Amino acid sequence: MIRINLHDYRDELRKIEIQKRLVKSFSIVITAIVLIIVAWLIVQVKLDSIKSETRKLESQVGGLKKQVDKVNAMEARQKRLEDIIKGIEKLREKQLPASTLVGDLNFIIPKDLWLVSIVQRDLGDLKQRQIPVIMYGDPSKKMKRRNKKKKKSQALPKEFVEITGFALTENGVLEYIKNIEKIPYYQTVFLYKSVQTFVESQTVYRFTIFCYMPEKKGKK
Repeated sequence: MIRINLHDYRDELRKIEIQKRLVKSFSIVITAIVLIIVAWLIVQVKLDSIKSETRKLESQVGGLKKQVDKVNAMEARQKRLEDIIKGIEKLREKQLPASTLVGDLNFIIPKDLWLVSIVQRDLGDLKQRQIPVIMYGDPSKKMKRRNKKKKKSQALPKEFVEITGFALTENGVLEYIKNIEKIPYYQTVFLYKSVQTFVESQTVYRFTIFCYMPEKKGKK
């Protein structure tokens, strides 16, 4: 009778099966590692692309900054002009139209000077500030004669115009005063105050100018 020993054969089969499983496990691990590396590389490429686009956008924004500053400056100037027009519109109808006053005052502005406000004032306002009468004459006598027939509660005529603004130099302020003096409907123009100050680290002069514009006489 012939006997065959299958013990070694079965052990070999088990070893082969174990090896196959190990190879599969290693293959899965290696594949996972490769996929992770590929995904990381893809993410890095996307991040580099995003960074590049961000730098381009920042460069474009930097290029547009000057234009934005110009637009903001124009908007600020427009707002100042609107405020000036609102103040001038309050002037009495007997005087010049607001458009004429604003146009005349803005047309003669020197370089590096800009206005902040234009406000009508009366003699009482000037006296409260203790402004010497010698600077503008004494219209009170005329006012007393003019107001004899008026009620005591009636307000004084606002015959003064207060102009405030900024200038880069004192010569700019003096030049502006000379230009205003050439306007025929202002009888007297004088500088009330000029103070050196700073605006965004820039040395400027904040000034206040008063103009005396006598009230037009009505028909008798």
